[in-house]
Order: sequence, then structure tokens, then C-alpha cells
Amino acid sequence: MPSPLRIAAYVDLRYTTRKPTGVDKHIARMVHGLATTPECAVSVLAPRSQLSRPAAAIPNASSLAGLPVDAIPVSNRMARMLWAASPWPPIDRFCQGVDWIYSPQELWAPAKHARTAVTIHGATYFEREYPGYNSAWATFERARMQWFLEQVCRHADLVISVSRYLESFLIDRFGLDPHRSLVVGNGIDECFFAVGRQPAATYDHDRILVVGGLNDWDGAAHVLAAADLLHRKLPSVTIEIAGTFDEAKYVKAADARPNIRRLGYVATQQLAAMMPGYLALLYLPNVESFGLAAVEAMAAGLPVIACRRTAVPETAGDAAIFVDEQSPGVILTAVQSLRDSAADRAAWIGRGKARAAGFTWSSCVHRLTAALAG
Repeated sequence: MPSPLRIAAYVDLRYTTRKPTGVDKHIARMVHGLATTPECAVSVLAPRSQLSRPAAAIPNASSLAGLPVDAIPVSNRMARMLWAASPWPPIDRFCQGVDWIYSPQELWAPAKHARTAVTIHGATYFEREYPGYNSAWATFERARMQWFLEQVCRHADLVISVSRYLESFLIDRFGLDPHRSLVVGNGIDECFFAVGRQPAATYDHDRILVVGGLNDWDGAAHVLAAADLLHRKLPSVTIEIAGTFDEAKYVKAADARPNIRRLGYVATQQLAAMMPGYLALLYLPNVESFGLAAVEAMAAGLPVIACRRTAVPETAGDAAIFVDEQSPGVILTAVQSLRDSAADRAAWIGRGKARAAGFTWSSCVHRLTAALAG
């Protein structure tokens, strides 16, 4: 029997102890998926300052708790500063004998003997569609990410993207060699599929769901404009927003509108259970490198009204009702069509479930395992 592939997952554990975002889910699902693959022997590699003392174990609050771990003897901040200036010390000095240093998030470190694989989840500040593109903060982040992406695209043995859209950006902007590139995607948690397998739920044709928060990334201005027109034309319709990544200016504007309700953070299983009770998911991000909320909704049996920005069309395929996010009248028409025809709504649910079936974490892990073993 061949020896297992020895993989050290280099992780910033802060992303595994907070309320999970799409990136946080990716970290947990991919590392656990590799750890349960017979061909792989997986350990975690993390800064000692993030481990429980005195045992130097992964904290119980982490989604990676219980996995074996090796410690990097400096803080996360210090490690990044060291490896930004020098290839020393190589990261595999702290996890000797591994075949791969794999990071499921945007972390880069040079290795001496092991091969390196780094996941890129987005390039928001390079997107001119991002409303804050010219801000001082975006300019700073763009410069920081420029250096990071140059290093990864030049030196990593495998660069992992979550979409073809993002992969194309890395190839075109940073000269990434396509032979060192892998699109692994994202998966949908089983709780969404489980809800979607249940008999058709009674839904409220006056409630629309938004997932992601009130911010420029997630297209808050488009949601507010749509809400204004809906209030004039369909005053019984309300928009409910799940998420906590809110900007103050949009919170104030939303709270002043009678047809918007902010739900705050909603846990994954609760969100899945809620979805079939809405008329539709309204999904209008300015920048999106994948579009997990759209396919999660599809899996749960909720029609999706979406924009065509960045990676959304790639992920949603032919299973979303596409609209111009800057045309509230077009959004209104889409909402009215779902309200007026239960048959049309059911057809969109069927398309969505068929589309969502292709997005599983097991398939993501399989693609990654095949690439690391190749």
C-alpha cells in the first residue's frame, strides 16, 4: 500500500473561531475533507500564539479542533513580516517530512523541501466595479495584495482559485502559469441540500431575502434602490437582510425604510431552514469571486434573482433570474413574475436544485487531492 500524502495545512486559526463566512467554511470543510481522505495524512500548522496552552493544541472553539497541529514559534503578524522580507526560515522547518504545505486561505510562506499550494479567494480591491476602488484604503490594500499575489503566482507550486473568473484574473494580471493553476471551487453544506429535499414549503410571496450584509461589496446601494421602488409599487413586500458585515451609512439608510428588516447574523442551519419560506433571494453584489449564497439558496429550494457581475454568472449558470442591478424596474419585474406565477417559481426552483447539485465539498476535496497527488 503506498504511503499517504503528507499535508500540513497552514492556517490562521482566527478564521476558524468566529461566525463563519464563506472563506471560513472553505477552510474548515477542505481541511477536514483532506483529513478524512485515506490517501492523505493531514496536520495543521499554526502560530503558537493561537494555540491553547500548555498543550499547544488547537482551541476547542476552532472548527479544526482535534486535528494534530505543529506550531510556528512566532506570531501570525511576525511570520508574515519575516516571510515578506526573506525566505528564511522555510516553513517546512516547523513540520518536517511533509510533502505539501497547503493553505486554504491567502497565506504564503516559502518552503525548502515541501511543495506549496495557496488558495486565493478573491481580488476585490482590483475590481473597478467596487465602489470604493479609488479610496485610500482600497489603494493600500491593492498595493499589499499586489505583492502577495506576485509572490504566490511566481513561487507557489500550485495556485488554487475558487472560480474560473478569478483564475483568469490571476493569469492575465500576474502571469500565473496555467499548468500551476487549479480551480477547486466551493461546496454547499449538507443542511441546504437536506432542506431542499423536503416537500415544497409554504412560502410568503411578500418576503424577499438578502444574504451578505449592507456594504459596498454586497451591493447595498442596489438593494436600497430596489427597496424604494418595491415600496412604491408593491408596498406589502419586505426585504430581510441576513448578515453582520454592515457599513454605518447603509445601516442608517436601511433603518429609515419601512420595508427593510435587518436580521443580523443567522447561523448556517437556521438560514437553510428559513430559505424556502421566502419568495426569492435577491443577490446583487458589486464584487463576487464565487457566489456561495446563490447556490446555497438554490440547494434549499429558493429562487434566485441575481446580477451578472464578476463570477456570479459562472456560478449561477442558467439557474438564476438575471437582472441589471442598477435598474430597479427590471428587479421589480422579476419579483412580480415570481409573485404572479407559482408554476414559474417552481420551475426556477427545479433549475436551481439541478445547478446546486454540482457544488459539493466532497468534489472540491477530490479535485484538490488529485492535483496534490499528481
